[in-house]
Amino acid sequence: MRIIGLILALGAISWTLYQMAGGGEAETVITVEQQKSIDKARDLEQAMRDASQRSMQQAEGE
Repeated sequence: MRIIGLILALGAISWTLYQMAGGGEAETVITVEQQKSIDKARDLEQAMRDASQRSMQQAEGE
């Protein structure tokens, strides 16, 4: 019983330290600034696709 209690206590201490250290935020390789740039690039790509589709539809309609 003592061993189980010690294992649970160690797990609780480890979890607490993990949460205090950032709890998963530091696990990603991509920084927040890089993720924002990626999101902007995706938005730009989608805008370009939409514009090209509209242009093609207008050309087909003429």
